[in-house]
Amino acid sequence: MKPWPRTMAAQLLGLLLVGLVAAHVVGLLLVVTNGENIHSISREQMTEHAAVAWRLGALPEAQARQALAAARNDNARYTLDAASDVWPDYEQGLDQDLIRTQLASSLQLPADAIRVSLVRLDARRGDLRISLRTPDGRWVNTLQHPVMSQAWRRPLRFSVPVSTLPVLLIVFLFVRRILRPIKALAHAAERVSRGEQVDPLPVTGPSEAREVTQAFNLMQQRITRFVDDRTRMLGAISHDLRTPITSLRLRAELVQDEGLKAAMIRTLDEMRVMVEETLRFAHDDARNEDTREIDLHALLRDVADEQRAQGRDVQVRSTSAVALPYRCRPVNLKRALSNLVDNAVHYGRRARMALGAGSTGMLEIHVEDDGPGIPAERLEEVFQPFVRLDPSRSRQRHDASNVGLGLSIARSCVQAHGGRLELENRSDGQAGLRAVISLPA
Repeated sequence: MKPWPRTMAAQLLGLLLVGLVAAHVVGLLLVVTNGENIHSISREQMTEHAAVAWRLGALPEAQARQALAAARNDNARYTLDAASDVWPDYEQGLDQDLIRTQLASSLQLPADAIRVSLVRLDARRGDLRISLRTPDGRWVNTLQHPVMSQAWRRPLRFSVPVSTLPVLLIVFLFVRRILRPIKALAHAAERVSRGEQVDPLPVTGPSEAREVTQAFNLMQQRITRFVDDRTRMLGAISHDLRTPITSLRLRAELVQDEGLKAAMIRTLDEMRVMVEETLRFAHDDARNEDTREIDLHALLRDVADEQRAQGRDVQVRSTSAVALPYRCRPVNLKRALSNLVDNAVHYGRRARMALGAGSTGMLEIHVEDDGPGIPAERLEEVFQPFVRLDPSRSRQRHDASNVGLGLSIARSCVQAHGGRLELENRSDGQAGLRAVISLPA
């Protein structure tokens, strides 16, 4: 399983979060010092205060003491003493070296005239002692409390809640608004794939989403216009073909030879059935049926009852008394089931239907028979129009299954619902064929 999110909204939020984390990392690298205990700004101030105190300490003693006492505050103490407060061998560090270097540069003092010690009191404060020797040998001792630099975790406690979380919340709300037209487009495309009629989508959102929505609406208009034009053309073809067939049928009645007349009438009837079924297959009039919610169990029972009324052996297995709601075009789906049952009874003497959940989360309808089955290499061939694997069988009934269109029409109806129809030979040790209809749940 890939850790990267699948939805566009989650991906955008993930990219934004990665960008914010990267920005924080860069900021921490620039702000957090490497090995420094005193904040850089505070260190500059403390060093400048010590330099000012040294200049005051260089005044006459009485005047120097008075000036240093006046400069004292809650955060700093300045005294003029005979000795230094800092031991010469006090442990040194980066902060002490930086302060010593800056004071030596600004005051032009030798290295032995500058002593610096630092004791960290807590995470934010410390004791900084700086001793500077005056030209007359006295020492100006300073005690200051600089602001200590914080660990990288402490800035994040402030920056993450204040900057990251509000930004993510605002972006999440705007991303949902931006992606709403795309979700509506995906839902409409899924409905169209099932053969439903969808009203033109409102053109909203960013320019890219508007362009895609306009293209979808235009595509749907062109498809509808194409289907309407084809329907009108097929209606005209139907009228033109039925007229000469009827005329030939009337003329065949005048033939004196009874055997020839019967053969001609049988051929003309077969032509009429083939023309009508071909037109029905191409017209696909079930597409104009409205989609509504039905009980799928009840639909199977209705198909079985109609088949039994014609004297056929049709059974329904695994039917639950609890209704199974399903949105579909009932006449269209019922036509597919009837064709499969017709085919099962025609070649296998009886048919058994079952409804259940498939392994892929789809609904599955099985139609089984006890016939001879079909060679595995020819299972797909029978879905082609007018293909009959046993041409020696007589065409006693003028229906779609007898002209080789039953399975083609059934697959077309199932695919119009976004499903699939497959044939397989039974693997339970019994002879026969199994038709499997898989419908999206």
